[in-house]
Amino acid sequence: MNGHRVFLCGGHVRPVWRFFISAVMVLCANLAVGIVLGLTSGVFGWEPQSILFWESSLNLLALLALFKLLTTVFENKPLASMGFAFRGRWKTELAIGLSLGAAIILALAVLEWVLGFARFSPNPISVPQLLAGGVYYCAIFAMAAAGEEITFRGYPFQRLVESVGPPWAVTILSVAFGLVHWGNPSHTWLSTLNTMLIGIPLAVAYLRTRALWLPLGIHFAWNFILGYGLGLPVSGLQFSHTLMRADVRGLVQITGGSYGPEGGWLATIVIVALTLYVSFTPGIYLTPEMRALAFDAPYPAPGNPHQAPELFKDSTDKIKMMLPGVK
Repeated sequence: MNGHRVFLCGGHVRPVWRFFISAVMVLCANLAVGIVLGLTSGVFGWEPQSILFWESSLNLLALLALFKLLTTVFENKPLASMGFAFRGRWKTELAIGLSLGAAIILALAVLEWVLGFARFSPNPISVPQLLAGGVYYCAIFAMAAAGEEITFRGYPFQRLVESVGPPWAVTILSVAFGLVHWGNPSHTWLSTLNTMLIGIPLAVAYLRTRALWLPLGIHFAWNFILGYGLGLPVSGLQFSHTLMRADVRGLVQITGGSYGPEGGWLATIVIVALTLYVSFTPGIYLTPEMRALAFDAPYPAPGNPHQAPELFKDSTDKIKMMLPGVK
């Protein structure tokens, strides 16, 4: 009986155990993909960026299949309940995310340029190479962002929110998000700290919408503009067929050096600004459609445009609980 109480609640596996089960399965999926790529890359003679493409695509497929299984078995819900539902304001949220991600990384680049730490010039490669690079990097960054979002703001994070509440869930998964980048080239303690910090607005974006479109847009645009648009390293990874070439000089603590801007104090500033905006702007809120899907709430009557502010208030209260000193 005691064992049942530890593992079960109301006849269902407790969310905390579903979190641990999903975390172990994610690790196993990543390990399996790594083994497959390790065995095949030597046979086919893939270049590092080809390996990155296959790693991103196989990881995403494996994770989607895994979370489809978990949502079906434990929640008896569709995979869309994890946050990728094509309903509500999903197009608007994706557009907001893309705009925010692009704006914040461009602001960071402008800061480096104004302060004299970075100079940008057109990449002297052919137009076909630029176009091919754009398509290729777009695919890589989109799959990588989707894979990381469903891992760190998707099913495991959502079960942890149910178990320990939003503040602890955001803290734990943001720390984990930073630590998994510890193995990236040229990492430093500051790059790891900034990666942890960027996990906070991404998690808040999910909590305020109960959808992954907004954090996905921010994540993808940040990486794509940074790597392909500006020619800067993305978490220590350098890309060649980019629109611009960047010449960065100065203190590594400011610019991030060969890790990229994410490893410098300027990134810390823009990440804090992004966190405040995502946390408090009234333009981000929980829609009735996502409330019904995420919380099994009764679906509201159609054509009621005044319901969103009430739902936004509910979501804002949760955010305020996460921010000390905010009443």
